[in-house]
This record gives sequence, C-alpha cells and structure tokens, in this order.
Amino acid sequence: MYFVSISKHVISRPAGISGLFGRRFWYCGCAVLAISAAPALARTEAGPAGTAPGAKAKAGPATGAGAKKTRPESGLEQITVNARRRSEPIERTPISMTTVSGSEFTERGITSIARIQDMAPNMMFGNVASNAGVANAAAIFIRGIGQTDFSFGVDPGVGLYIDGVYAGNTVGSVLDMIDVANVSVLRGPQGTLFGRNTIGGAVTVSSLTPNDRLSAKADVKYGTGNRINARAFVNVPLARNLFLNFSVGSFMQDGYVNQPYAERQRKMGNQDTRIFKGAILWHPVDRLTVTLRGDYTRDRSNGAPYVVIGIDPTLSGSVVALNNIAAGATKANWASCTLPGCYGSKYFSKTTNYSTAPNYSNIESWSASATIDYAFSHYLEVKSITAIHQTTGQFAQDRDSSPIAINDLWDGYSEKQVSEEFQVMGRALSSRLHYAAGLYYFNQSGADINPGNKWVEYLESGGYFKDINYAAYAQATYSFTRKLSVTAGVRYTEDDKTFLPDQYIVWGRAPYVTAPPGTRIVPYENFHNNNARWTPMVNVAYQVTPELMAYSTFSQGFKGGGFTQRLTKIVSAPPSFRPESVNSFEGGLKFYGLDHRLRVSASGFYVFYDDVQLLVSDAATIGPYYTNAGSARIPGFELEAQYALGDGWMLTGSLGMTDAHYTKLTAKVSGLTLNSKFAMVSKWTANAGVARTIQIGRAGTLTPRVDASYRSRYNADVNSINYAPLFQPEYILVNASLRWVSPDARYNFMAGVDNISNEKYMHWGSFSASVNNFMASYDRGRQWYIQGGVSF
Repeated sequence: MYFVSISKHVISRPAGISGLFGRRFWYCGCAVLAISAAPALARTEAGPAGTAPGAKAKAGPATGAGAKKTRPESGLEQITVNARRRSEPIERTPISMTTVSGSEFTERGITSIARIQDMAPNMMFGNVASNAGVANAAAIFIRGIGQTDFSFGVDPGVGLYIDGVYAGNTVGSVLDMIDVANVSVLRGPQGTLFGRNTIGGAVTVSSLTPNDRLSAKADVKYGTGNRINARAFVNVPLARNLFLNFSVGSFMQDGYVNQPYAERQRKMGNQDTRIFKGAILWHPVDRLTVTLRGDYTRDRSNGAPYVVIGIDPTLSGSVVALNNIAAGATKANWASCTLPGCYGSKYFSKTTNYSTAPNYSNIESWSASATIDYAFSHYLEVKSITAIHQTTGQFAQDRDSSPIAINDLWDGYSEKQVSEEFQVMGRALSSRLHYAAGLYYFNQSGADINPGNKWVEYLESGGYFKDINYAAYAQATYSFTRKLSVTAGVRYTEDDKTFLPDQYIVWGRAPYVTAPPGTRIVPYENFHNNNARWTPMVNVAYQVTPELMAYSTFSQGFKGGGFTQRLTKIVSAPPSFRPESVNSFEGGLKFYGLDHRLRVSASGFYVFYDDVQLLVSDAATIGPYYTNAGSARIPGFELEAQYALGDGWMLTGSLGMTDAHYTKLTAKVSGLTLNSKFAMVSKWTANAGVARTIQIGRAGTLTPRVDASYRSRYNADVNSINYAPLFQPEYILVNASLRWVSPDARYNFMAGVDNISNEKYMHWGSFSASVNNFMASYDRGRQWYIQGGVSF
C-alpha cells in the first residue's frame, strides 16, 4: 500500500524491537555473552583464515581479487591477490589496485566499507539518496566513472563483488563490516574477467573462510551520537573435514539533522542495522572444496540526512514559483514571498529539515551462495559459483523539506537476482602458460514503484524490470622469458533488459494538468533494450629487477544501456539510452624492496569515454532523465607507497589525479558545456598516515596513529548539471587514534577521533529546475569513539 494523498501527514515507520534503549541493551548483552563464552576457545590470528587439513593451500577466493596478507618479522605485510584468477604477489600483478585487510580496517577503527575511499586514490565511495530517500545506496566512482542512481533502469559503473558474486544493484551496498578478510579496489576496466559494468573498475569484498581452528572474537564501540557498534565472530571445526563460522553485528547511532515537525522529532541520518552471516566449508574428498555462505541484513533509518539550502530566483515557471503565486505572491516577488503558504528562506538550513511528510528508509536483504571447487591436478582447477540475492525496501522523502506539499516521493522496491559462473583455471607448458576461462549467467528481476506528489500533479511512476545477461570469457598469460610475459583476453556479453512501466496520473491541478486521472504516461507494455559487446584486453609485463616490475595495458569495457524510469510527460515509449564504453591505455611500475620494507606502485592512464550516460534535469521535464550525453577523455595517474621505517614506525600515502573533461556533447543536453565538471569527481585525491607500534614491556603494545585524506573541489550534484551552490570546496580530513593490545593479543582497547577539524562537507546535492530547490546532504562532522575487543 502506498500513501497517495497530497496533504502532509506524519507517518511512523514499522516498529522493530520496542524501545531504542532496550534494543541497544539487548545487542550489547549479546556481544558481552559472546565474549564471556569465548575463553574456552583457542586464539586465532586476525585476517583471512588458513587452510584445512587435506585441503590444497589457497591465498584467497579465486573468484575475485581476494587477498591474503602475512607479516614477516620486520617490514611490510606480504600481500597475495587473486585479481587474475590465480594467486600471485600484489607487486607481481600488473594491475593498478589497492588491497586493505580486515585487520587493517580494525586497526584504524573503521567498520564501514565506504571508508575505503580514504585509502585508495582516485576513488569515491559515497552513499547517495537524492532520488527516492533510500539511506543506503552505494555510489562508487573510480577514475571519474561511476553512477549515482540505484534505479533498475541504469547500471553501476563500478562493479561490486562480494565473495566472488556480482551485486547487481546498489541498494544496501554500503556495507558494515563484521567478518571481512580484505577489500580490494581494481582500477580501470575489468571487462574480461569481471564483465560488464566495471568500466571504472571493481571493488571486491572477501569474507573470512571457515577453518580448522576453534576461535572467536568480539568488540564493542561507543561514540558520538550514542553510537553503539557490537560485533561477534565464532569459528568452529565441526568435523575433520567440516568447518563453520558465524558472525553477528549491530550498528546503531542517533541522527544529526533536526526534524522539528516529525513524530518524536526524530533526527535524520541515524543508523539502526542488524547483520547475520554464516559460512560452512566442507572437504568431502581431498581435491574438492564446497563453501556455502548466507547472510541477512535489516536496515532501518529515519531518512537520509538532507536539507534544502536555497532556490533559484530566476525560475519563474518552476513549481515553487507557481505555489508562491497561488499563495498570494506576485510574479515579481514570488522568490521573496513571506506569506504563510509561500516556500522560501524560512525553510533553508544546513542542520534542520522542516518536513511534515514522511522521511524513512527501511531495507531487508538476504543472500546465499554455493562455491564448488575441484582441482583435477596442480595444473587444472574448475569452479562453480551459484548465488541468489533478494532485497526489499520502502523509502520516502519530503524533498521540499517544508510543511508545504510541493514535492514528496515514496518508493516500493523489490529485487531478486540469480547468478551462475563456471570457471576453468590452470597452467601448462611447464607453467609458462596460465589461463582462465568461464561462462556466466545473470538474471535479475524486480519492481520499483514510485508514487510522487509534484504540486501540479500526483503521479504513479516506476514499473517492473528484468535483466538477463550471458557471457563467455577467456584470458591467458604466457611467459616468454623469466622477465617478460604477455596477457591477452576477451569477453563476449549479451545483455537483455525489459521494462514494463506502470505509470499514470493520479491527480492533476488545473490549469497546469488537464489530462484526467488514470491517464497513462507511457503505455503499459514491455519495452526492450538489448545489447551485445566484445571486450578485449592486452597486457605486457616486464620484471626489470627482482624488486621492480613495469607493465602496460590496453583494455575495453562497457556499461549496459537502459531506460529512464521516472517519467512525468506523456510519451509513446520510455526514453532509452545506449551502452557507454571506454578504451583505456595504462602503464605502471611496481616496486617491493629495501628488505621488504618499501612498497611503491605508480600508474598512468588515458581513457577514451564514449556515449557517456548522464542523469540530467531541465526546466521542461519534471524529474531527472538519462541520456547519452556525448564523449569525454580522462587522463590521470596514481601513486601509492607504504614504508616500514623500523622501530615500529609505519608510513603510508597515496596521490591520485583524474582530469575528466568532456570533448563532445549532444545538442539535446541542456545545462552542460565542455567545461562542465563531472559529478562527484575530484581532480586530486590524496591520503597520508603515520603510526608507531611501541612495546611497553609486559603491558603489551601501544600504537598511536594519525591519518589524513584530501579531496579537491568537486561537483556534488548527482544530476550532473553544474550549479554553484552544489560545488563542494576542497577539504582535508584528519583522524587520530590510540590502540592498546595485550601481550598475548587477546585483548585490545582503542580511542579515537575522526574528522578532528569538524569539516561539514557536502556528500551529495540535487537540483531539479522544474521544482526549484537545492537539496544537500552534509557530513555529521567530528566524531569520537572508544572501542574494546577480545579474541581467543
């Protein structure tokens, strides 16, 4: 059922466990019980689990870029990755990539995957809620390419893979981490092994794998805004060849954007998330491994944290102008009207939302997967990955942030995806040839129904979607000498999308809308957008010295075409758009030396970006729409370094430059010029960190740490058009922490402050010229926390 009245009401979201304090007390109690029960268990190391008896050794999930990290007695961690479907050291992998282990996230006090953007250059991992109010929707950009909208009609530009399974939609993808082994960021098109929708790159998340050691760990964090995070993890060997792990997490925090007219004055930007995950690993015979995984997440929110910061006084034909004139303003002073029914500056704020219509975001999701891996020999391995995922959500957003019924949206969302991937991996010719090939099937279906009030009319929008994708790929690396190797690969993809729009006028305000209620905006019939593409890649790598590698890569990628989902004008067919594509040229160097104390990687790239899909908005269309806007070029570079100085000192840092600019725009795109800035893309990104582990005798170790990240000025408007109020100036974030670990590493305690300088930077903004209000979402600002943990 959807709320369809244009008058404003306060509607409470579905209740969970009664009482905010009671819920927090209950989950903290669970964590304490887990810790209390743990002394009977044997201690395990943090990070990726080891291998079970009788199983072949593995460095991580061969389905993605999973990594294994081990730390020598002195120096840097040794990182082994699987970005090319085989285990190899990261410094010998000719790909520009960043890998962060779960233990490193813990050492920095990080529990959200979005913080990976503070460690990887040329990356933005945002949470964007501009078009429907969803409070958890990932907007990931790498090297200037990404996507800000979660609708079925458009695909992501950066692929997100969780334990080798592609996440087809971004709702619920800003993950809270409870059992993460590592996160890897692969920059540049990954169109051969990873497939479509990775034209910017890919992010892979690998969970801890069950192993043969009885172990457990748990931690609790308390901080700003009554923040309470509680996590617990247990690993249990059930039999000689059967192992289980299970984890649970609760993430809670009060909101920070005031809502004086909301029920109980609930603040927006809060968090109320529960996560349950489990995995079983079985070795029925020596060469066969079966891994079963499942998870469930429930996410509740009072609404994404947004405010309205102004209007454009020149748009006299906008909905805001029409409302104010109807309330008694003249055509000359509508923008400055202060009459009771007028919309104006009394509702503009950076800290307060004056909504009376509902704001909420409720998401539930679950998934299950089965990975079957069989090694015929040391030279041939086959793998099957079967997965199912389902998400449902209810969202609402009072976009005018006022008691006046100008623009309110509701969203009923449901999505189900099924995927199957079959992989063959091996080596031949005295191990001079390594190869990987596979077949891939993906089936996604769902509904996204969007009732909405836009003052002049009330519309039912959205519809039903189906996306079927088939692919076959092959990639091989041949070592001509011990130093020179060449890799070549190709992938063929067929992508078939179907859209059944269910969109009609519920009510119209005369004289602006004359069509009768029930008039279809677009025919109620299936529309198709089918595409097929080949995406090749070629790489040449040369090991200059044992410590230094050089490489060069050419690769192609594409992002699927689609439909504009949210329509307002009566048309004979929903506007569709073609796939966008990239041709990328990259060269790089990787160094790992000085007795394993220094790791440096550098890469430069030049991207030809064609048929760019942009979400734009103009005064003639109520609501944003998608189009192939033209072409662009993106040159840039990345530089990363880690240096273990000795005596416990560690230095890290990176620098990235992305010079994204348009070279051609189609005539139908209004509001953009060749000088317009890309949405959400900073030209410069950088980070630096320093830490020192101090031995304090029998008391254990103490590690003070300071990290800083920098982003240059960027356009925060998710609809791509450049508006001065929605540009975020450059800023620097500084975080500091102090972590104590007991001598046996069983207990740890941490205190820290994030965003020490209290930067209230803009995460995202949105402006629709037809409605005429600037929406913005700002950061919470400075946050402090304390955290205690135990492991056995």
